[in-house]
Amino acid sequence: MVKKRNPIADDLVAKMKKEVRGTVVNFKEVMNGRVIADELQKTVATKERLAGFHPAHAVYVCAQNQVSVMSEQLTTLDEMAPFAEIVSKAEDLYMPSGPPMSPLTTSYLTCWAFFDACAGPTNETIGTTVVEMGAAFGMDVELLRLIHIMQQSRMGFYIHEGTEGILAVLRELVTDTVCRAIVPSGYRGQNGELWYARVLPPPLPGGSEHVVFTTPYILMKPALCEWQAYFCRTLPDAPQQVRLDAYEQHMKYGPTRGYWNDFVFEGYVNHRTEAIYLAGLPDVPESRPHSEVNSQRFRR
Repeated sequence: MVKKRNPIADDLVAKMKKEVRGTVVNFKEVMNGRVIADELQKTVATKERLAGFHPAHAVYVCAQNQVSVMSEQLTTLDEMAPFAEIVSKAEDLYMPSGPPMSPLTTSYLTCWAFFDACAGPTNETIGTTVVEMGAAFGMDVELLRLIHIMQQSRMGFYIHEGTEGILAVLRELVTDTVCRAIVPSGYRGQNGELWYARVLPPPLPGGSEHVVFTTPYILMKPALCEWQAYFCRTLPDAPQQVRLDAYEQHMKYGPTRGYWNDFVFEGYVNHRTEAIYLAGLPDVPESRPHSEVNSQRFRR
């Protein structure tokens, strides 16, 4: 396979390789960098904390923590300025913290910021940059594999089809793929519910449990038929694979950068500790309780 050029990551890797080859080393900067790195590592979940997690969830938490550490360091570099600006604006706009302050949980926006918020002609993200940097400078192969899986992930719409023990049986609305997933938030759900969630594949060899990585968003309304109509008008009337590719693109990036974040932010209805409830459609502002259209009506 011919590797596509990712300008941001490629330039950053080339610059850092040049620095490594340089004969003059500023040891003060190196030591300061090491201190910063050590401090950031203290924010990573400890083995004791991870011991209380399901194994499939724990390995993803560990991988995301390491991406967070690398992101904190990389986004101080000039080459990463586009990502730093995107994330900073999103944090100011949505104030992620979880309800009642914001329906965008920290874990939801962090996944979006690392793996979906793209820049440049090839849709580079912080995640793709971390993967390329890791491959170039000897990151642990298993960690690299897990970060790559998370980079390939996206949010999706799932129909709840019951439970099997602690697992929720979820069928994706458009792809029709069925998975059995642990839900770390503790929400068991009900048959027939429509979920908006980031579902990660089994991370461990031989494993079968998918992972609903962030708190699930439960869609109270409209009805399933209206969501099916949404995808009929949003996705092309084309052969199945073309349609599925379009769905992947739509769910990963949206028509605009803030499309799905706005949907969550403006669709908030209620919440409980284990789940957040939404209403409305992404392309019908009047259907979302907190859209600008409805806010103007209220002010009148």
